[in-house]
Amino acid sequence: MDFLEKSLTFFSQKGWRVTAPTRNIINALHNATSPIGVREICSALKERDRSANSTTIYRVLERLIESGIVHDIQGKFILCSNPEEKKEHHFLWCTQCNRTEEIFLDYRESIARQLASEKNFLLQEVDLLFKGMCENCAKK
Repeated sequence: MDFLEKSLTFFSQKGWRVTAPTRNIINALHNATSPIGVREICSALKERDRSANSTTIYRVLERLIESGIVHDIQGKFILCSNPEEKKEHHFLWCTQCNRTEEIFLDYRESIARQLASEKNFLLQEVDLLFKGMCENCAKK
């Protein structure tokens, strides 16, 4: 099942309408080669003679994030590479070429135990972004 189908399924389960802007925004994200912001989404839609105001785009993005189909990486958005993956989703982001790779790390339980014992802190969510250079940029 592709991202559009997954989105449509999730939206219908929630009782949300799937509008043309929703489909267009999903397609803009699908065609992006790196995380993109709302301005880039607006530009991508205009290039295809589609339009949506920023309020609509933010509203659709919120629903896509809730569905687990899209990730917000510091105000830029990217489709999830594997929405069914239950491990924490994190990212490697190349600061040179903007290439982004989603990674899955299995460390949550050990960190949660350590935080609970040392800081009496109940871990609810982890959001990590690793910035650096990808293999191709490091070779240059």
